[in-house]
Amino acid sequence: MKIENKILLALSFSAISLCTYQGQAFADDTDVEILNFVEDQRKEAREEAKNSAIKQFKEELEAEYAKDGITIQDPENAPIIFEGNDIMYNSITGEVYGKGNVKITQNYSRMTTERAEGNLNSGDVVISQKAHMLQVENPTLDINSEKTKYNYNNKTGVMNKLKGRVDNRYISGEQVEFYPDYYIIYNGTMTRCPAQKPDYYLSADKIEIYPDDHMVAYNAKFFIKGQVIYQTKEYTTKIGANSDGKNDWIPFRLKMSDSDGLSIRYKWDQELVDNVDAYAELNYMTKHDMRNIYGVGWHNAGNSFNIESGKYEDDDDIWLEKEIAYIYNYGQRIGDSPLRFNFRNEYGLWKEHGVKSWHREHDLKLMHDPIRFDDKGKIRLFPSIGYKLVHEDYDDSNYNSLYYDLTLLSEFNDDLVGYVGYHYSRVSQENTLFDYGLNDYSKKLSAGLSYTIDDKNRIVVATGYDASDGLKMRDLDYYWYHDWHCVQTELKYEQKEDKWSLHFNFLNF
Repeated sequence: MKIENKILLALSFSAISLCTYQGQAFADDTDVEILNFVEDQRKEAREEAKNSAIKQFKEELEAEYAKDGITIQDPENAPIIFEGNDIMYNSITGEVYGKGNVKITQNYSRMTTERAEGNLNSGDVVISQKAHMLQVENPTLDINSEKTKYNYNNKTGVMNKLKGRVDNRYISGEQVEFYPDYYIIYNGTMTRCPAQKPDYYLSADKIEIYPDDHMVAYNAKFFIKGQVIYQTKEYTTKIGANSDGKNDWIPFRLKMSDSDGLSIRYKWDQELVDNVDAYAELNYMTKHDMRNIYGVGWHNAGNSFNIESGKYEDDDDIWLEKEIAYIYNYGQRIGDSPLRFNFRNEYGLWKEHGVKSWHREHDLKLMHDPIRFDDKGKIRLFPSIGYKLVHEDYDDSNYNSLYYDLTLLSEFNDDLVGYVGYHYSRVSQENTLFDYGLNDYSKKLSAGLSYTIDDKNRIVVATGYDASDGLKMRDLDYYWYHDWHCVQTELKYEQKEDKWSLHFNFLNF
């Protein structure tokens, strides 16, 4: 029996699911990290703008719903809309067939193809040819498949030769199996590099993805420029809402510098039980050999407790050895206010320059969200204040320090960004037992400019001044950033120290 070209079906459909800068503690002596923060924001905005198909789809779908008087009350049980130039439906057997510009729409998700068939009673839908799927969110999808079978009742299915974009990652797979709570990609790849030939990607025989929780890749290989740089039988990482932002898809980092030579860093972590991880940061440096960090950590609801040991390096090339360290940290936003606080305690056996001491530290920090001085947020102030108590067993010394930071950032135009900052800390390298992680002096004024030459090149000049000594310049650094598709090189020259370093950063992680 031939019926109307549009059918509303009361079938539930399981949408296919795939997986700020707030701090005021800038890592560099000259606060140059705030310029990199702005550049990262701009890159995210440019990347989001590329996904115009999703935005257009949402606008068109909203217009269609409004025209047809459709209101989605419950997205989980939203009706399925079948459209096509020619649709056949048997109300007794439930068999349905669509041909010519077929659209299957549910909520803000739509599959399009030239031919589809199925059974509305059993919930099966079969697409034996190419299909394209768009989905607005949870996750964002723009994917193609060669062959698709899906059951709306059981929320299970298979797609063959899948390729496209899922959220901010580009994926491909020989076959994908869908289940109510997870899905599996066979012989698949993943990357966040949008180049035609990605600079880097992960491939695996099987990838299990548990949305907003974790992902496991079996027989995983990490490629850079088409070459395997690392492989493992099993690779696990947190994803989506469960991600802590610390997991790298490529766990390696490369750097060359006068002080360390060639350094290769590998980060590893493994969940032991719920909320408890073991982790390691393995560092090989041609001038120092191995300098590793090992630890076990617990984290839950803003709380964390870590036990660590290893060798640590700060931005002044100062090395600190922690034979053992117990670290507790708790941070939260204060209600709905623009204020956040962080409370950190550490007790450990520190060693630096032949001096060994049981180090006890308590640090309470209060941070305000960036204060905007214009409607577009081009001029922002980053303020914070804190108080730190330190006791050293070595000489029974105590250091009580008030500190605060004020950094004003201005985006003058699309190419030019600048900042000026003032930082005060009662404790510095001038009056403490250990130098690690401290400024050279108590009062620091910093300033810098970033200029974007083109879409591949950016230069930065950053300075640091001793404000307690008549604004004496202590730091003058030059940076050149160059993007090679999805790999960025950062060349840094520190004029006052007459030393250089070269970082290789994999973009979009």
